[in-house]
Amino acid sequence: MPVTESVKSQSAYQIICASSKGFLPNNPDLWDSKKQESPQSTFVKYQGENLKSRQKVYWQIRFWNQDENASDWSEINSFELGLLNNTDWQAKWVGLNTAKNNIRGVRKFLMHRPQYLRKGFELSSDVVSARLYITAKGVFDVHLNGNDVSDDVMSPGWTPYNHRIETLTYDATEFVQMGKNSIAVELASGWHSGRVSRRTALYDNFSSPKILCQLEVVLKDGSKQTIISDESWKGTTNGPIRLASVYDGEVYDANLEIPNWTKNDFDDTSWVPVETEDITNSVTLEPKRHNTVKPKMMLEDAEIVSVNNNIAIFNLKQNMVGVPKLNVPMKKGDTLKIRFSEMLLSDGTFYTTNYRSAKSTDYYIAAKDGL
Repeated sequence: MPVTESVKSQSAYQIICASSKGFLPNNPDLWDSKKQESPQSTFVKYQGENLKSRQKVYWQIRFWNQDENASDWSEINSFELGLLNNTDWQAKWVGLNTAKNNIRGVRKFLMHRPQYLRKGFELSSDVVSARLYITAKGVFDVHLNGNDVSDDVMSPGWTPYNHRIETLTYDATEFVQMGKNSIAVELASGWHSGRVSRRTALYDNFSSPKILCQLEVVLKDGSKQTIISDESWKGTTNGPIRLASVYDGEVYDANLEIPNWTKNDFDDTSWVPVETEDITNSVTLEPKRHNTVKPKMMLEDAEIVSVNNNIAIFNLKQNMVGVPKLNVPMKKGDTLKIRFSEMLLSDGTFYTTNYRSAKSTDYYIAAKDGL
């Protein structure tokens, strides 16, 4: 409710929902809250008709001010539901067996090489709409035909994996086309099989990270094509991200970059078939109930605290979560080490005692001379 000269408080509200724009505001077929005498303007519980997976809902709202004068109806807004039930998924969990490498890190924690997973597919007609339903046991970044599908970071985020895994829905219409297409996913341990406790890994029974992916495309001829994660996918761990850990940071070797691996003309014949795992009823798959992590701002001017030989310390002047953006002259084979801390001591040196065993360090290995 906007506060203006004539609107100082809210005395009532009304919410209406419909399955089509044309039904609003006079024939809301999903829900009409009627006039509710209440100052409440957030967290009003939906109490209309039962909604289904993939359903699009159109809604409007109006309010009454302190003098019982009604506002105009708001513009028509909408929301769309994801896949609400495990049975809506045709896909399988897919990934590589990275546990077998038996890479051990701090306190002998099992570490997993990040995975590069992909599948090529063809669409027989022009695309009207496309929805990508996706989640991971781990964290992922997904690409369609070489395009980043979103700017989300470390999706799908933390969840109690043995009870509930949160799924995401992306409008992928602009990223797919008639003819050849490709879907490509980077996958790392994240909180699922990474070191996030002081003792053993929380979810040892689910060792190697996996993704679950279902792309549903409506074509111009009215037909529907569904591309799922299954045995036809291929993968490799021989990519530039060598290790990635929530607590310990990331190792990136530019010598192992895979040009164009996210694009549909990439030759993946040397990659290996994925392993698959069926969806189980014991773990609920349900749409994420809160916002994803996204970039919010760029801090432009980091203060240089000190420079000593080839070491520089920067002060960002706040405790925050982010990634460094650096231009550094390097020679082929050089390693750039970037260490993070939550504060500086009074003499300008790093304070990392509170990190205990967390390394919180990134490494970049250069593939050529230059910046």
